[in-house]
Amino acid sequence: MATVTVRLIGGLNKSLETVSEQTGIPKASLILYALNDRLRSGIELDADLFQTKGAEPVRFTLRMPDSLKKLLEDAASESKVSVNWAVNVCVYQFNQLFWKSYRS
Repeated sequence: MATVTVRLIGGLNKSLETVSEQTGIPKASLILYALNDRLRSGIELDADLFQTKGAEPVRFTLRMPDSLKKLLEDAASESKVSVNWAVNVCVYQFNQLFWKSYRS
């Protein structure tokens, strides 16, 4: 198992907490699921996808399988973005696609 510390930006942390509270799924599991889905789908890690101005980052340490960490690092390297940014993009996209329906 590998450990990665990320800074979740914008309202992503708040969205994750809301979905976690409403589903009983831990925040770390939601992030891992988003990473698996988005990275294995061959998405573009577009750096201009969303705004980060005025967004207070929240530090979060995540344990993940070594194979997922490698997939994450390879995707970030290929897209010329940081691993941190890649995590945020994956969580953002998954939030837009699936978790919006959980918000009250």
